[in-house]
Amino acid sequence: MEGFCMSTALTLRRYDPGDADDVWTVHERAMRAAPIEFVDDAPGDRPLRRIPDHYLEAGGEFLVGLADDAVVAIGGFQREDPVTCQLRHLRVDPIYQRQGYGTRLLSELESRARADGIHEAVLWTNERLRAARRLYETNGYEETTRETHPDSGQVFVRYRKPLE
Repeated sequence: MEGFCMSTALTLRRYDPGDADDVWTVHERAMRAAPIEFVDDAPGDRPLRRIPDHYLEAGGEFLVGLADDAVVAIGGFQREDPVTCQLRHLRVDPIYQRQGYGTRLLSELESRARADGIHEAVLWTNERLRAARRLYETNGYEETTRETHPDSGQVFVRYRKPLE
């Protein structure tokens, strides 16, 4: 079957500057396959171009997942305050989706956040990203609010989960 990948073990590690192009490739592939329009250079995606500044040096974390000797999953968290983090840019390359990689990545980010003294994780996702919403809800995230973006008119859903 074209576009289908047999399950391969996923190895998670911290982002390295040499991963920059691969991170963007995974992001772009995942977003182009999603049921929303891909916007090149969207303001919310700019932190992916400067991960050390926006994540690592700012008290957060950013991970890459490797399978078949390639980066196939990405995601991180940024601190909102001393005990809360916001999960951002969780993506899995479309040919590696539905193999548990998103769950593994999410679980590892939560574990690292807990180890850093974070007690709560929050995130925003587009209402139309049903698979992402299902991932979060299945893993204990509760919807707290919905907001309509003033420019695009798209609805975004905010989730939260206690990490204690």
